[in-house]
Parts: sequence; structure tokens; C-alpha cells
Amino acid sequence: MSRLAFATALTLLGAGSLAAQSAPNACGLLTTEEAKTLIVRGQKMIVPLDADATSVAGGKGSVCDYSYGGQVGLYVGPNSEAAFESFLKAFNAQGQPKQPVAGVGDKAYVIYPKPRNDYSDQGPYLVATVGPHTVTAFLARHKGNADGPMGEMCRSGKLSERDAKDCPKILADKTETPESLLPAVTELAKAVVAKVRAGKF
Repeated sequence: MSRLAFATALTLLGAGSLAAQSAPNACGLLTTEEAKTLIVRGQKMIVPLDADATSVAGGKGSVCDYSYGGQVGLYVGPNSEAAFESFLKAFNAQGQPKQPVAGVGDKAYVIYPKPRNDYSDQGPYLVATVGPHTVTAFLARHKGNADGPMGEMCRSGKLSERDAKDCPKILADKTETPESLLPAVTELAKAVVAKVRAGKF
């Protein structure tokens, strides 16, 4: 699922009934430094970290989409789980196998949505309940240069010695698997859950 498609779907779900003044502020759940640590995860920052919020579920939910491949969301109130499930249904992502995750909120699970195309972000989507609220956290896997055109050139053996000098670094830059990001997305979700428990939304 691409972050652009996420934002588009969320906008459509909330259209006509947004109540921005009462919506939770998902982008306020992490400080910039926390987002750099938990979402950027040591990637080389070419541009500043950006965050865009979208209000959903008639102002009962909010999703914050970060550049560098991360997203956090918060749905509030006793029907928060149903509000999140309606988002999954609108995205044809319902019915994904749920794997329980211990130690996050009151209960939690992770799903691995199937990519819609070759350009879609892939990664774990962790969902946790905190009292009547539902928290979500997503991290997109890093696509390494080793698995792209630069890696292909390095493996071809056709490069001159001068052009091949960066190949060891390129070939070491492997693509992450969605499953390998479970520890990282768990830490991201824990940070958001702590803010929600403290009422900082």
C-alpha cells in the first residue's frame, strides 16, 4: 500500500464529515527527534523529515504520514476498532492474517498487507488498543541499492575498476523484508501508546 494511496483513501473516508477541531492529533504523538529515531532509523536524510495529518472517521480518528516511510494513527472512543476496520475494508485489506504482539497496549497484533503493485510500500502494520482507543503504526521497508539497477551493474562484471569502487557499499545495501521490521514497528507503537496512555493527543 503506497503512502499516497493511504492518504487518498483516508481523505475519502472522512470527506463530508470532518471535524478537525475535535480530531485527535496523530502528528503530535511523536516529537521530531522521536520520529527521526523511530521512523528514519538511520537513513541518510536528504530532505527534512515531513509529516502530514489526515482527519478520518468524522473527526474521531487521525493518521500522520511521515516522509521516510512511516505512519502512525489514532482512533478514539468506544467504536475505535470498528473505525479502523472500516478503513481496512475500504482499502480491500480486511481479512489479513493477524499475528499477536505482546507488550504493546492492552492487546496488539500485526498484519503484513500485500502490495498493490511494484511501487507500493511494504511493511508491518501494527494495531494496538489502549482503553477505548486504537493506535496504529506502520513502517515501510527500505529498498536497498543491491536489489536495484546499481546492484545489477555491479554484479555484471562489466564495470571498470574506477566505476566499480563503490560496488562493495552498493551490494551491502540490502532490501529489508517486512517481517524484519517487526521489532522496529513495535518500538514505534510502544512510543505512541505511551503518549495515548498519558492523554497527550
